Amino acid sequence: EETDGATTEPTEAGGSLKGTVGPGFTIALTTGDGEAVTRLTSGSYDLVIEDLSSAHNFHMTGPGVDISTDVGEEGTQNVSIQLAAGTYEFVCDPHASQMNGSVEVVG
Repeated sequence: EETDGATTEPTEAGGSLKGTVGPGFTIALTTGDGEAVTRLTSGSYDLVIEDLSSAHNFHMTGPGVDISTDVGEEGTQNVSIQLAAGTYEFVCDPHASQMNGSVEVVG
């Protein structure tokens, strides 16, 4: 199914996801190859979190998931996550009103 040239099909489980925060006031969740993620199929994913700023953190919550990096530290974390159907949100805790996003998990 296509809308305005963008696919609305969910990204398949078993793949790699990338969470990035910083530099500046940016936060994102993408596929391993950099495509923006809006819908995922429920299942297991390898999540690589790149925290590129000591002023921010990457905090993801949703059904069965509550993971975060530490504010004040930079670095990369690799986490295996199991996503169930529902909405998952990711924020920078100190700047949640301007640095946030969500992804819908189906199936």
